[in-house]
Amino acid sequence: MRSPWPYAAGVLALLAAAWVVAPLAGDGPEMIAGPPLTAGPGPRELTGPAPSPIRYAYEPTCRDDSPGCEHWILVSARGERWWLPHGLRGDVFVLSWGGTRAVHWHDKQARYVVRDLTTGITRPLPYGRGKDALDPAGYPRLLSPDGRHLLLQPGRGKRHGELSSSEPGGGIIVDVERGTTRRLPRGERGVAWTPAGLVLVTEKPESDSPGHITSAAYVIRSATGGAVRRFTSPGNLAHRGLPSPAADVIASPAAEVAPDGVDHLGVVLTDTRTGRTVRTVVPRLPAGWWIDRILSWADDGALAVTVRGSHHERALRLLDLADGTVRPVA
Repeated sequence: MRSPWPYAAGVLALLAAAWVVAPLAGDGPEMIAGPPLTAGPGPRELTGPAPSPIRYAYEPTCRDDSPGCEHWILVSARGERWWLPHGLRGDVFVLSWGGTRAVHWHDKQARYVVRDLTTGITRPLPYGRGKDALDPAGYPRLLSPDGRHLLLQPGRGKRHGELSSSEPGGGIIVDVERGTTRRLPRGERGVAWTPAGLVLVTEKPESDSPGHITSAAYVIRSATGGAVRRFTSPGNLAHRGLPSPAADVIASPAAEVAPDGVDHLGVVLTDTRTGRTVRTVVPRLPAGWWIDRILSWADDGALAVTVRGSHHERALRLLDLADGTVRPVA
């Protein structure tokens, strides 16, 4: 199995604010986000190039006023930890696939910047919109595999009590090197960048269908916006599905509503070319735990997921698609 981090790094950085690392057995979870800051040397300020590739980033949960508590923490392949100046926790932070670039809100410049982690050079993002240009809650992987193209999705805020978009149309692809932009069609929601291209989905509720399911039509677009391939997903699996790196399979968390609650069945793999179920992967989890969300394909044979317990515990784990084994992220 190939290393998971070239695929998973960007997603883990973006969603780290949402997960809590906790043991899956014992007397109760230790509620910490990422490695505890008391374990080993504390994080240091990264003022130049990163000495080794970055695997992932996380937001610390400590509440003192030290720099290591106020900023996003980068973790290298060698276990080293750094914090970036002006990359405050709570603000958007996006890491590229290979951990060589980061896009984040710069609290001093009051705009997004692109930092080359191999050189230490920081440049303003060539798109001068505010914080709501990036919506991390719904759009996980915003940087293309080569780190050159960034997907900006319309920010969502409330206007007259209803959700509204700050952008008049669809998402925007920004070439972070040239500064050029290309607008995507209205209604297409970004799902993930893959080596096959940018995967977007258009969802539509089917009110005349049993259970009022949602239909999902996917399109893979190149960085220039052209359509590469299209496919659909079964309506009962349209919500929260995530295509594989080759976009030939979609992984979706599956559940059924039962009289006494919700039965979590595991992860369903669907062939994007035929629309047929390949198989269902049942995770090997302790009683009372289930797959809550699929964050990314770690590689072709594993998923980075969050798992949830009956007492609202959450943990970040890797799910092996071959046998359902669930293991911690090192």
